[in-house]
Amino acid sequence: MNRFIILIFILPLFVFGQSKDFPTKTDLTQSYTQAISGFIKAVNNKHKTTFDTLFFGKHVYKQSDDFPDIVLPETIENTHIRLITPEAGEKSQKERSSRVYINLVGWVEKEKAEFIFVVFTNGFEHQYNCTINYRYDPKLKAYRQEKVKFEDFRK
Repeated sequence: MNRFIILIFILPLFVFGQSKDFPTKTDLTQSYTQAISGFIKAVNNKHKTTFDTLFFGKHVYKQSDDFPDIVLPETIENTHIRLITPEAGEKSQKERSSRVYINLVGWVEKEKAEFIFVVFTNGFEHQYNCTINYRYDPKLKAYRQEKVKFEDFRK
């Protein structure tokens, strides 16, 4: 009987491929890296834009959408990735208006994940938002991109 009870509680963890402590720092790092990769590809497909470097605001305001305490790869999709404070992002935009600064907000859950990229350039003007939704695929043991949506704020 004890073996049966153990299987009931442990087996779902192996089936879904996610730990009971989900999301861990590793899970968040993988999810955010995948989302940034998806963003770079989506922008390239929609606008034929490539990036040399993307600056992401590491905002921590003790809210549910704070940037997680993770370390991202230095390069994703041949694009340099830099995490900076929002204040440094604003200063960077004023120094060189062609830089791309992004506030990235994400929610990572066991079955789904959603990321909103709020993109600024041209001296800190809000350009557009890109929302990417993912659904967890237990067969692949990974998130699969479901939907990409752009909302343009340029005049």
